[in-house]
Amino acid sequence: MGAKTTPPGGEAQGMLARGLSLLSALGDHPEGVSVTELARQVGLPVSTTHRLLATEIELGFVSMDASTKTYRLGVRLFELANRVTGVMDLATIARPIMRELSRRTGETVQLSVLSDGRALFIEKVGTEQAVGIRGSVGQSEPLYATSTGKILLSSMPSDTFAAMLDDLDLQAWTPTTITTRSALLAEIERTRERDYAVADEEFDAGVRAIGVPVRHEAGDTRAALCISAPAFRASVAQLEQWLPDLRAAAHRIGVQLPMGATVI
Repeated sequence: MGAKTTPPGGEAQGMLARGLSLLSALGDHPEGVSVTELARQVGLPVSTTHRLLATEIELGFVSMDASTKTYRLGVRLFELANRVTGVMDLATIARPIMRELSRRTGETVQLSVLSDGRALFIEKVGTEQAVGIRGSVGQSEPLYATSTGKILLSSMPSDTFAAMLDDLDLQAWTPTTITTRSALLAEIERTRERDYAVADEEFDAGVRAIGVPVRHEAGDTRAALCISAPAFRASVAQLEQWLPDLRAAAHRIGVQLPMGATVI
């Protein structure tokens, strides 16, 4: 018989699954648990459990009480949970306002936040006329080619924006996609000046969108709200006519956000 081989990525996936099983088990022990008991519960050797815990401690997902030699969930998980809660709160607040805006305009309304260098859709309200409008909840789109993405880029502090710009791969999605650094810089400056962004068939051929920031009362941008429509039905001029309604909806969402609300 030949030597047993591991599928590509299989070992990494196995270690990830084991690490996640430890986090799940630690959730059953808020007061802490020993490595021996934890290993028994998840069915792993003590040595493997100890090695995985060391990595998770380093990343902040697990903490250890040196006096009792027990382990519990770390603050990093608490931070991530708060972010998820913030996103859910934002979507809940925005949903009825987005529905009203969608009824008023007859087009699709979408809400995005920044996540891993992309615009992540956390809420979408469509209409019977919504044809060919991508961006389902949980999907993400490139920052430089979408109206919400441009808003999120324009709202970043200068140092964060510079770092993000260095990481962007300006891939052409359509003939009108921005593909040069100089053109993107000019577009983001224009977005900052007028406080709205337009994507004119730049990510999806045949789709136009206009986006504005959703700001908390303190003034910081928490998300981006946009109206998307098929190009045959809405010109850029038509989209801009909806700006007062779009801005009013974004303001209504922003003022309802709790002071401590966070998003990805």
